[in-house]
Amino acid sequence: MTPGLILIDLLALLLAAIGLLLAFRQRLVRRLWSRLRGRTAKGPRPNEEDPVHYALIIFGVMLMAFGLIIFAFATGYAFA
Repeated sequence: MTPGLILIDLLALLLAAIGLLLAFRQRLVRRLWSRLRGRTAKGPRPNEEDPVHYALIIFGVMLMAFGLIIFAFATGYAFA
């Protein structure tokens, strides 16, 4: 395996991991964002719909799929 392939695979797996966190671990991501901005985390009220919730799910799943596809195509092309 070449160093370029390893770098591409690591980047693709990083994208997949970030997408997984965005889609399924939204509280963790929001806490990290609030710490980076230096603010306290404000979640939605219990009976209130969060407008960002579904956008994060869609974006996270798309990012995860994109990372996995890059990983599969790059590795498959290198070994073919």
